[in-house]
Amino acid sequence: MTPTVTVLDNDIFTVSGLFTPDECRHLIDKGEAMGFEAASVRTSGGPQMMTNVRNNDRAVFEDPEFARSVWERVKAFVPEQIDGCRATGLYEQFRFYRYDPGQRFKRHRDGSVEMERGERSRLSFLIYLNADYEGGETTFSDYTFANGKTVVDEIKVVPEVGMGLFFVHERKHEGTAVTSGRKYLLRTDVLYEATPAGAAA
Repeated sequence: MTPTVTVLDNDIFTVSGLFTPDECRHLIDKGEAMGFEAASVRTSGGPQMMTNVRNNDRAVFEDPEFARSVWERVKAFVPEQIDGCRATGLYEQFRFYRYDPGQRFKRHRDGSVEMERGERSRLSFLIYLNADYEGGETTFSDYTFANGKTVVDEIKVVPEVGMGLFFVHERKHEGTAVTSGRKYLLRTDVLYEATPAGAAA
């Protein structure tokens, strides 16, 4: 199956068919074998448990070889540069997210990761590992005011098995509550040079 790109907005796009159903099942099994724990929220004061914001479960692992392998699979689809800074690869830390009925992650922005070798993350990268559940869409929403009314501009991403979702960290989004079944996804980030190519050191 040839991956297919769908542009949802200037800085949000999906790539279907990045992973096969068998690969996704293997990843789910890996996450379950690792074991899940309650997910925290990254704040300026460090990780905090904030179940009023997010109450899903998470399992974390680092795998440089897997990061390189996935990068070879996706690099043709991601922007080569953002603000003049070149894409360099994937963050080696991966996070499995698991959502049971009633679990969600309220509207938020993703934070950037800064690497010691002079890179930082600019794009969030989600891989949907299953679709046999209800609810659990990833929703982007922007609010504007016009003629005394609030106007909501909403983009809703319905998960597909093996599909990747890419978006810049600055876009506010939420993982809506799962209503039945169990949702799995894998999250990492796309890294870029910290300074534009050719900029003075």
